[in-house]
Amino acid sequence: MRLTRLSASAAIAAALAAPLALAGTASATTGTGSAYGLAASGLVAIPATPAATATADKSLLHLPANPLIDVKVLHVTAKPAYARASVTDLHVAKAALTAHLVTATCHDGTGVSRLAGASLAGHRLAAVAAPNSAINIPVQGLGTASVTLNKQTRNADGSLTVTAIEAVLPLGPGRTQTLSVSSATCSGGSGQKPPTQPPGSPQPTPTPTATGTPVPAPPGEAPKPTPVTGDLPVTG
Repeated sequence: MRLTRLSASAAIAAALAAPLALAGTASATTGTGSAYGLAASGLVAIPATPAATATADKSLLHLPANPLIDVKVLHVTAKPAYARASVTDLHVAKAALTAHLVTATCHDGTGVSRLAGASLAGHRLAAVAAPNSAINIPVQGLGTASVTLNKQTRNADGSLTVTAIEAVLPLGPGRTQTLSVSSATCSGGSGQKPPTQPPGSPQPTPTPTATGTPVPAPPGEAPKPTPVTGDLPVTG
């Protein structure tokens, strides 16, 4: 009988603990995530491809046939508070943009991107670039390419978007091709913007302007005497 009562008590304890365990798992996976492999506008227009939101994992072996951009494999993953996008064997022939691997990762409101074997018009692109690294590179016979590596944008809802390569490529006089490669967006568990100033930090003191207002003497220093005009009586 005693063994039966202990078994029943254990079963009840397990049933009560189960909702707590599930609640802990749910609280650890709040936030949002979305990603896409490549998007383009200009001579060749390509919507965000492939694109994943919420909880999804998608792959594409090749871009649709077009005269300018070639990519072998695109893969995107989205989960709560997490997103990742990767592109392999990127090749934009006319602008001489190539890369073996381009990735962007966003986790809990922070992001990073990486390039492997990437170059533009013979100039090697940094494998790990500082956020929003902007460079201009001349492309012979076409013009100047404007490229931003590891582009990071804080959105109005507090989420962060990380795009590994964002480029405006020249295609000749008056023609350009815009390209975004490997982009991931996520928000942290709170879904809120990080504060620009830590709570409780002292507020800066405004600098006084020349308005004629007397300035108090520093602590510990006696105020300067103010001369008074007039005659003092002489006693003898």
